[in-house]
Amino acid sequence: IWSGEFTMDRNLGAVVAEASSNAGFDLPAGVNPYEDFDFQPYFQEVQSEEELRKTWRVFTKVKDVLDNGRRLENASWRLWFKERTKGSTGDRESMSELEKFDIDLDSTFKEAQVRTERMVGDMFGDVSSKFQEEEERTVAAGKLERTQKLVELSQKFNMSQEMLDGFLNWIHLDLLPSITDQHEIVPKSYEEAQSIMERHQVPIRKTCMAFSHSLERNGANNFLLYLVRELKDVLAFEVVSPKDGPMKEDYLAMGVPVRFADMKSPTYEKEVRSLIDGFDFSIANTIMTTEVIIASKEMGVHSLWVIHEAWPKDQMNYYAKEVFLMPHLDQDKIFKAFAEASQIVFPAKVQQACYEGLFDPENARVIYNGIPLASINTFRAVQSRIAVRKDLGYGPDDLLILHIGTVCKRKAQLVTAKAFSKLVTEQDFGEKTPKLLMVGARYIRQHEIDYINEVKQELERSGGIKHTTILDVRKNVLPFYLAADVIVCPSINEVLPLVICEAMAFERPVVASRIDGIPEALTDNQEGFLVPPGDPDALYQKLAALLHDDRLREEMGKRGRERVLSQFSFSIMSRHYRETLFKNTPNYPPKAIEA
Repeated sequence: IWSGEFTMDRNLGAVVAEASSNAGFDLPAGVNPYEDFDFQPYFQEVQSEEELRKTWRVFTKVKDVLDNGRRLENASWRLWFKERTKGSTGDRESMSELEKFDIDLDSTFKEAQVRTERMVGDMFGDVSSKFQEEEERTVAAGKLERTQKLVELSQKFNMSQEMLDGFLNWIHLDLLPSITDQHEIVPKSYEEAQSIMERHQVPIRKTCMAFSHSLERNGANNFLLYLVRELKDVLAFEVVSPKDGPMKEDYLAMGVPVRFADMKSPTYEKEVRSLIDGFDFSIANTIMTTEVIIASKEMGVHSLWVIHEAWPKDQMNYYAKEVFLMPHLDQDKIFKAFAEASQIVFPAKVQQACYEGLFDPENARVIYNGIPLASINTFRAVQSRIAVRKDLGYGPDDLLILHIGTVCKRKAQLVTAKAFSKLVTEQDFGEKTPKLLMVGARYIRQHEIDYINEVKQELERSGGIKHTTILDVRKNVLPFYLAADVIVCPSINEVLPLVICEAMAFERPVVASRIDGIPEALTDNQEGFLVPPGDPDALYQKLAALLHDDRLREEMGKRGRERVLSQFSFSIMSRHYRETLFKNTPNYPPKAIEA
């Protein structure tokens, strides 16, 4: 039986889950829904028959890689038909559509298949012909994207028309026949490429070099990945990182090249100038990419600096050199970059105030980081909370506390461990058992390894270790949110962590530190509780209150969901970044490229 958590309270098409890809419809090979599958490129709200067609194709593809995927495929057909006929369900109105679908599924599965196939036939005609039409659309869309990149590359490297025609001729005569029977995947000539671009009103994109301080999985790097994904229809991106990392594959999957430039190299500043030469824009993500802003000013490249940190102005050298181990950075460089950046974005108001006086207010604004609500909505719709908890090793009598984030002093997992120790030694939950799950351990820097050991020692001292699981960094954290009862974020230095917004999107109450931008996202006693930083006793008291009160958790979770929808919309964030980046670029992006 399907025990998914999603309840139908809006148009039925929306449950079929936000399914139109702006990056193609093919899923990566061998995806594991618990680790590797990122929903964001594939899901958005269904509003038209064209999007329903795309939804159907997406769910047909995911049925073999998602938990309950085949059920979702069939359920989506039923939901479409329900929307089409507006039929009544009598006394079953209180149940979700997915629950209705799953009633006696095993005994009626064959009959349901026949009905759903007939329904699809009624709506779309012959199934096989529709798949053929969709395949043709996909090939055409791919050819258009490749044509756009081809023309952009030819201009970037000053290729003559004769040179490009010769290259395309070789591809069609020698290369394609040996690897595929689809010879129309790229144009045959520069003239055909120009014709395709004009026919579809696809202009040449401006270029942007985006700099990340690493390719490890963390909040700031995830933000840049999402931003590139949202803007790549209007900007031809390349990404630069100091070294390789797991997120390289994410960029390559989007067709975004990745380069490397070591920040600690004595030639780094010279390399940066060389990298951005000829580009229209640069995006520098975090203070650790300070040199990019300075080089952009020297090279006449329009720069956008996204500041994720909240370093006190009088402690710049300490944070750069001691905390983040960036010996090439110093206060003078950072102050110079604040003065020279074309535009600066802060994810929180309190953060903007932290650096007041270092920048021109006309060049700065606050844009709250958005979260991929469509991915979260879809995940909740297709996954069973009971099954996910079972897979993670938790049962119905477990009260799960979740702490997500790199295990380090700044994220204060030791504070969580001390609070949890008090819970298991001083509180009686009857038949229920508190459990603690920490996600984000990594064994790269010695000070992080030492801190992990300190956390474990505290839990061993109290006996809480037998109820605790500490996992390494994970790409897909959605299952952990779904499984959790309460999320904690007791950081001692933070701006506005997305973990709070993601937790509220899952309707989970949050206990977080009253620092920096966190009160801008979480109101005390509304969506959760705010506690003083570094105070295990305060965290313990609020956790005890929540774990003892099911109704309180539910009410706070619902209020959190409402706040996320109004304040942390991904589409709103994307629109604000476009407005900011292009406000001084007349007539760009053109109407056609944004359509």
